[in-house]
Amino acid sequence: MTLILDLVIPGLLGAWPRHPSDPALPRPRAPALEWLLTRASVSAAPASTDALLFQLFGLPTSDAAGLPVAAVTRLADGGAVDGGWWQRADPVHLRPDLRGVFLADARMLALEAAEARALVESFNQTFAADGLRLEALRPERWYLRLPADPDVRAHPLETAIGRDIRALLPYGPAKARWHKLLTEAQMLFHAHPINQAREARNQLPINGFWLWGGGPAPTGARPPAAGLYADDPLTRGLARLAGSGVTPVPERADGWLDSAGGEAEGLVVLEDLRYVWADGDIAAWVERIEHLEAAWFVACRRWLQAGKLAILRLHPGNGRSYTVTETARWRFWRRPRPLVGFL
Repeated sequence: MTLILDLVIPGLLGAWPRHPSDPALPRPRAPALEWLLTRASVSAAPASTDALLFQLFGLPTSDAAGLPVAAVTRLADGGAVDGGWWQRADPVHLRPDLRGVFLADARMLALEAAEARALVESFNQTFAADGLRLEALRPERWYLRLPADPDVRAHPLETAIGRDIRALLPYGPAKARWHKLLTEAQMLFHAHPINQAREARNQLPINGFWLWGGGPAPTGARPPAAGLYADDPLTRGLARLAGSGVTPVPERADGWLDSAGGEAEGLVVLEDLRYVWADGDIAAWVERIEHLEAAWFVACRRWLQAGKLAILRLHPGNGRSYTVTETARWRFWRRPRPLVGFL
């Protein structure tokens, strides 16, 4: 049987802030990954992993309104398709200083479900007359239902983490209204007893939320492979739209091969590196690259060399896809180059 594997790895190859020849750059030990990248055929791909996943599931990615991530991830979190316009409204901490207003996302907040419910209830009581309803299906992922297209667009949360958000606020014809609403929500949350209690415990207050990923749930999704392996909410939501099951990600490539059984093609989404570039944590990038090397890339190279795997497609979230076939073992003239040379 011919085996085909797609590995989607957001953050694998990010935009390095310095030239790859800089001797101060860390050099992760990843000879198998370097071999795979060097011997691959390279093709263009969507610039973001979210857009790539939409494309793999047969959904359009060129809509000027952006990707309806909220309506899709809400399905993974237990919501139902209802035809409504949904926005992600993820809880954040906003810290102003002399340089700007900087955002910390929910990973830094240790937000409890009861705290999320209390803040959401307060918002809904305050803004019910505006036709807005906030849901906290997960403490770290909130959803805002709007009666119609808000005539405003927004930047994904990942692009705002750790950055001055003043240039990243919602934009479009109705931006003034939404900037005002966000300010009112910040004032509401600032005075809330939940945040007063958090500050008394030296925890960061939840003093805002980040709107992004708006739109209604798309139609026409189809599964890109017989076997889907993912833990992230976007892939799980897309699988639900496509009427397909999804299996948790195995810890190692051998686990995927054992689970695949008679499946000829599999898609695995590895989330290990999604936030390392937003966090600026280069040490974490090196550590996780080396973990993926041992857990996945060594086995993939071995299977390709042995003819056990016919095609491996790597999607690192950098606007390119790398396709390696079993014939790659004959491309001996392509000498592996250091991983930083691909950044």
